[in-house]
Amino acid sequence: MDPRLLPQLMEWVVDKYGYSLQDFMAANVTVADATALMALYWPKFVEYQGCVFPGFKFSPEGVDQWLERLPGDLGAVESVVNHVHLWDHFTLTSDAEYAALSELAAQIAIIWRSAARQAFPEREFDISVADGTGGDGPTISLVSI
Repeated sequence: MDPRLLPQLMEWVVDKYGYSLQDFMAANVTVADATALMALYWPKFVEYQGCVFPGFKFSPEGVDQWLERLPGDLGAVESVVNHVHLWDHFTLTSDAEYAALSELAAQIAIIWRSAARQAFPEREFDISVADGTGGDGPTISLVSI
């Protein structure tokens, strides 16, 4: 991801290889922002009724409804609940940001894989990324396998 392509980061670029992360964050990112981002990037996972959900996506009532609609198909329930459209979490103002969000989705998926493995070392997960060409924007999904 080239920070020179993102309008908000352009003024923070210090050379052709990067930007001043510390200066940018100190000027633009609050602890609340960082805490919210951490919940998305390294979610606390919840195990419920044989399924695993990122904590920020989990609602017992919502999951129970899907368990009733899709009886016995825990993978389908996880697939429905655990897909995250990144543009629901970020406001995009340029094509460069949309392109960066696709790259960010791939990076978040790598982080989710590590977080899920750490939280449930005995389980395996399929963490997929859709680039958004289907109309839902860059999307990450987690399903137990």
